[in-house]
Amino acid sequence: MENLSRKPDLAYLAALSQSQRAIPVGAALLPESTPLIVRIERGIAMRYTLLEDGRRQVEALVYPGDLCGLTSVLYGPGASYYEALTPMMLSSFDPADLHKPLPDGPDRTTTLVWLMTRELTRLSGWLASVGQRNANEGIAWFVMHAWERAEAVGLIEKDSAPFPFAQQVVADSLGLSLVHTNKTIRRLRDQGLFRIAGGRVRISSLPALRRAAAL
Repeated sequence: MENLSRKPDLAYLAALSQSQRAIPVGAALLPESTPLIVRIERGIAMRYTLLEDGRRQVEALVYPGDLCGLTSVLYGPGASYYEALTPMMLSSFDPADLHKPLPDGPDRTTTLVWLMTRELTRLSGWLASVGQRNANEGIAWFVMHAWERAEAVGLIEKDSAPFPFAQQVVADSLGLSLVHTNKTIRRLRDQGLFRIAGGRVRISSLPALRRAAAL
């Protein structure tokens, strides 16, 4: 699980919010033409990139509290897209406001470095799953990752976590075929590691799932 012991105070972001807007399932979170930073207030999304032939690589899951668009604002437009997987509520920011000091506010450089470092840490785990974990380990890791992200933002209810991820999303996250993904999910389910139903996942034993994920 992520170590958030040095997490900076991000409450000041609320003061920078210019507007809030609702996003339906399947909609893009960011406009393609205008640099914009949004903060997830409610809902779950994915970040992905597309190859020239249309194949998709899911790069990250996005949860409440995450910022989207920071990399493109700092380094220029990239090839990543964000898509809502549930109904969402977003707060929008003018990128220029991130550089404006607030009275008694936190150090912005420290905050931005922490946010980028957290994203790099998550991406490292993602890369290990795509490159080194086999199908069983990779899918167990994906379920564990979704559980830990949900737990970190208080979304665990009645011993279950939101799991709005179609099998194609799981497959595109791990570089697996849809058929292989389907068979592997059923195998892990039959082993009693987890159960997915109604857009939520229940985990029978977190230690057992961590072992299955080679964590």
